[in-house]
Amino acid sequence: MAVGMPARRVRVAARPWMATLAVAALQLGIFVAAFFFVADSLVMSSVTSRLLGRDGGTGDYIPGPASLMANQTSTLAEEQKFDVQRAMDRLREITRTPHSLNDPRGIGVRDYLRGTIEQIIDGTDAELSGTASNSTAVEFKMGGLLVYWEDSSLVVRVPGTSDRLEALLVQAHYDAVPMSHGAYDDGVGVVVCLELLQSLVQQPARHPVVINIDWGEENGLIGAQLFARFHQWAADVRAYINLEAGGVGGRAMVFRASHPALLSAYRQAAPAPHASLIGNSAFKLGIVKSDTDYSVYTTRYGIPGLDFAFTDHRSLYHTASDNADKVTAESIISMGFSTLGTAHLIANSVSILRSIPPSQRLPRRPTASDANASHPYQAADESFGDPSEIITVNDMRHIVVSAAISSTTTA
Repeated sequence: MAVGMPARRVRVAARPWMATLAVAALQLGIFVAAFFFVADSLVMSSVTSRLLGRDGGTGDYIPGPASLMANQTSTLAEEQKFDVQRAMDRLREITRTPHSLNDPRGIGVRDYLRGTIEQIIDGTDAELSGTASNSTAVEFKMGGLLVYWEDSSLVVRVPGTSDRLEALLVQAHYDAVPMSHGAYDDGVGVVVCLELLQSLVQQPARHPVVINIDWGEENGLIGAQLFARFHQWAADVRAYINLEAGGVGGRAMVFRASHPALLSAYRQAAPAPHASLIGNSAFKLGIVKSDTDYSVYTTRYGIPGLDFAFTDHRSLYHTASDNADKVTAESIISMGFSTLGTAHLIANSVSILRSIPPSQRLPRRPTASDANASHPYQAADESFGDPSEIITVNDMRHIVVSAAISSTTTA
């Protein structure tokens, strides 16, 4: 280059495809990370479980060595009166056969549960409601369709040691879908409720605890709706814990919550807290194509609560593979100890239930001033939907909906 001559600029040709490739790689990385985050929260299928390094069992979900878990199990079982083997035996008893809503084999399950509850509360102040052989619900649907349901929910109330009436509700359902034995959905939740009842009658909490083992969840959340709309104990409920399953196997987790104090209680009480509230949004967005009683209590009636559920192996959910052979002690421990610990902490707290106002969305409760109110369920009525629609309850066995149907002509 000659002295004094200006330096020549060398231009490098731009390569837009490289920038595009970099952006695409970044987007793919974000998508993969988001996929595994969602999969880890919802565990959509057995394939996802294998990708995450999980097998068909549940031992790998319990943190710490086996000896530590054994010691923890022994300590908690003694403190909370939780008998894992007893829970497993009861689970096998109630899941011997499929027992969907209209399956007569469900009567045997109901009778076994009722007998077990009566045995547990014998000689205590606990009270069992819903002992009618069949509670009938006839609900009017738009378009002139009348739907008839048999409801056989079992509701138990364990009074508190104080004079406070604000109650905690713990909920599970004992019906299953056709062909399924209903072990995880929702047999484990049911036997956990029985263990909680066993614990409460021996060691009552400060506040009352109501346990609703309902019937008809799989066919429209019927048991929860009947309890919330018509049961006299529903008016005292300030919060609830719902025990559910959206899969078969694994460790129970909190996947929906609607009050920070309840979530904080779970974090303090659970031996190994496991929560991902992505379920709140997943249900709202319709990503999860199923529902739980959470939607009745929180969405419809504004009662705050926690939704516990098993979420692994989604492909086995609502199938014949949901049987007692798939259930492990670790799964029962994960839901059982979390439920008992959280329930006792909430119900013994001097502030949690008192700080939650009563729901303003529940229908009017029957009172002694109601005409012919010889039974606490009689003369209850609720107007909802169409103003001409009235529900009348008689002894919790006959729920009749009448409506003025206008005649219309269609082509």
